[in-house]
Amino acid sequence: MKNIKLRATSVTILFMVILPFFFITYFLKVPGKSVGIVFYLVFSLWAGYEIIKHNQLERWANILLISLVSIVWIFPLDWYQTSATNPNAFWDTSQTGLSVESLVDQLRKGVFFKRDSISNIGFLSLSITYIFVTIIFLVNIKKYASLKTFFKSYFISLFTLIFVPWFLKILFIVNVANLYILFCIFIIPMASDTAAYFGGKFLGKKIIKRSLAPRISPNKSWEGAISGYIFGALFVFIAMYLGKITKDSRFLVLINIRQLIAALIILPLASQIGDLAFSGIKRLLNIKDFSNLIPGHGGLMDRFDSVSFVAVSTAIIMLIK
Repeated sequence: MKNIKLRATSVTILFMVILPFFFITYFLKVPGKSVGIVFYLVFSLWAGYEIIKHNQLERWANILLISLVSIVWIFPLDWYQTSATNPNAFWDTSQTGLSVESLVDQLRKGVFFKRDSISNIGFLSLSITYIFVTIIFLVNIKKYASLKTFFKSYFISLFTLIFVPWFLKILFIVNVANLYILFCIFIIPMASDTAAYFGGKFLGKKIIKRSLAPRISPNKSWEGAISGYIFGALFVFIAMYLGKITKDSRFLVLINIRQLIAALIILPLASQIGDLAFSGIKRLLNIKDFSNLIPGHGGLMDRFDSVSFVAVSTAIIMLIK
């Protein structure tokens, strides 16, 4: 009971801290976007460092590595370009929010590795990150007792330095465009996790004796996972198709039946895979939590593991025509 109170208090304080940034980013137009991009960049740096600091490299090497997070934010360079003859609605608009169509366009331009027209190089942020991570790890290869340990730390660091800023850049763009979609991205994992918790508590291992992922998270049951999936899918349908059903653009997320089908199948699953993926990383690193920043929860990516996979999956689903 004490642990539940601690966790509830911690997460309440956490959201009291970050919620103002969500509203500032959305409502204050261009100044708000400037504040938002700084907030999400700092979030990326902190969340990424919490993970890579366990890779056995010295602090100077990890500081160099975490600076690579900014690469995902910098490129493509032309995403930031705007002029009187070629205005960029994302940065110049005096209106609050963006239509779903404009949001999808910004996701294509700013996130999904569009060719940078200034440098004329595709996948530039990925290439730079891969090259520098590889160099830093090769320089320090003698610090590792075995190649297995070396490659484990290398691939976890590479994944972190690409995925964490990528997911947070998606959140930033969604935050600017539509607070309701941002709300959905955060609530879907909470709904799924809550249903999984109670499903596991009352039905866990009574029907299927084997754990869901015994090596990664032995306490998770199939019954809990199935409960979480069903309730998560129900919530996805209600929350993300509400705008289409009511024809209210304020709640519009999914605009066609193909997106709805993909969301119903993928998003509840993405929530659970995100949890398991970061639990697996912690197992590989032999740690319980990434940090102790949030009492009762751990670090930022201990708290936002499921949200990260749901955010990326939602962005991909919204690209479906």
